[in-house]
Amino acid sequence: MTSAITLPRAGRARPWAYDLPVHDIADSALAARAARGDTAAFEQLVIRHQDRLYTLALRVTGSDADARDCVQEGLIAAWRGMPRFRGDAQFSTWVHRIVLRKAYDAIDQRRRRPEPVEEVAAVAPAGDPSARSDLLRALAGLELDFRVVAVACDILGMSMEEAGELLELPAGTVKSRLHRARARLAEAIGSEAAT
Repeated sequence: MTSAITLPRAGRARPWAYDLPVHDIADSALAARAARGDTAAFEQLVIRHQDRLYTLALRVTGSDADARDCVQEGLIAAWRGMPRFRGDAQFSTWVHRIVLRKAYDAIDQRRRRPEPVEEVAAVAPAGDPSARSDLLRALAGLELDFRVVAVACDILGMSMEEAGELLELPAGTVKSRLHRARARLAEAIGSEAAT
């Protein structure tokens, strides 16, 4: 049986997978290659996931500098941990969890409320800038447990099951927190609009 990660033997034709560009290979195959020290495979994984990792860290910490640090530290930790990556979870879930833990650490170190980020070009939604600013301010004001769920589901587009796996919570808890987060966001945005 030939797989995408089999090395060719002398005198035999190369496996078909060697002719595929790296960007056509699944995360699981790239993760397996990266676990064996393939830096190009890990680089492709980073390229695929860095924007979502940054968005997660930014919305959890509320700070561009902290978010960049969290992603950088998380990717370094992921690279160092690749030989131990067993594939029990998807690579994306695993690396998001690492960055999320770095974001929690950044918040613990700061011990202050996050400041809203006014402009994020890569992930900024189209529309009224003042509405986006109100949303970011309301999001930054949420308690961390609710903010993380709202970011995972509403900003990153994860399903409740994926968010539950990322946050190590049952899907029912994610659903409940998401409902509360949305209600608090609507209330906060409504009270800002009234003033």
